Amino acid sequence: MITYLKKVAAGKERAKDLTYGEAFQANKDILDRKATDIQIGAFWSAMRVKYATIEELKGFIDALREETNYIDSYELNPVDLAVGYDGKNKSIHILPASIFIAAGAGAKIVGHGNEKVPSKFGITYQEVLNAMGCFILTNSDDILKALELSGFSFYHQKYLNPKLASLLPKRREFGLRNFLNTIEKMLNPFRTTKVLVGVAHTQFIEKYIQIAHHVGFKDIFVIKGLEGGIEPFPNKETKVNTNKVFSLSIIPKRLNEDIKFTQNISLKENADICLSVLKNEDNPFTEWALLTASLIITAYGIEDDIKNAVLLAEESLNSGAALECFEVYKSLTVNKKVTF
Repeated sequence: MITYLKKVAAGKERAKDLTYGEAFQANKDILDRKATDIQIGAFWSAMRVKYATIEELKGFIDALREETNYIDSYELNPVDLAVGYDGKNKSIHILPASIFIAAGAGAKIVGHGNEKVPSKFGITYQEVLNAMGCFILTNSDDILKALELSGFSFYHQKYLNPKLASLLPKRREFGLRNFLNTIEKMLNPFRTTKVLVGVAHTQFIEKYIQIAHHVGFKDIFVIKGLEGGIEPFPNKETKVNTNKVFSLSIIPKRLNEDIKFTQNISLKENADICLSVLKNEDNPFTEWALLTASLIITAYGIEDDIKNAVLLAEESLNSGAALECFEVYKSLTVNKKVTF
């Protein structure tokens, strides 16, 4: 590790990039605990100052891929929701409702994550699902069964990559973002070809597209959504970049001024909002949930046109298909109840 530190930690002007092989080995040494805590912290800090190149990111992620317990979902080929593991701390998650609206329209969707991840240490959509009565599945057969029967499934980092998950206490102590934040959501643990990536900064869009290609994604949608997630802004236009010759614009039917975000909303309140949407009750968040679901439907490939995807989302919600998908997922996870 000292060799790699001498290259990347020589100061902003004199720092050098690692080769792919060096980046691979550096991250492997961290995962295998061959680097000391001081060395790990210094390396993470140096990479924050220098910024990782594409080749470095490829090396870092391939070291993680060697340790990942993959679940093959070839036949279902779901869309992977590559959402930052550090959650939200300024707004709510409408994603739990949108997932099942999209599933009710025929999409297959997968997610993965962890909790209390720096730098936001925010609430995650999986924690909202937990508050809605859905729990963590640990067995690959159960995870695939939930995906097949409900249209959605979630894979916790503790099971998909135990070595990476075991670094979380050190990451919490470090307290800041590092390159792991960038690559952990791109691991493609279901080995699918479709991904919907949320980014916080537009300058990283091309990097994410290149990383997505590297790990096997072929249909790539990258969105700078609310708080860097995949939820489009409810009150202004949101741009969606793809690896194809086109990009998308998502525009609400109206500027939804009824949506108010507060930083102190509880998990229960967030869960109640999502449940209310799925029950098709009168709710100011419904239009936003439909818009988010339409993006998932489009990324999955049922529709190319966002307007048509919104119509499918509305049909899913109005017919009760969305709520049914949620209830199926909930019943499958309750029987295997694991919480964190």
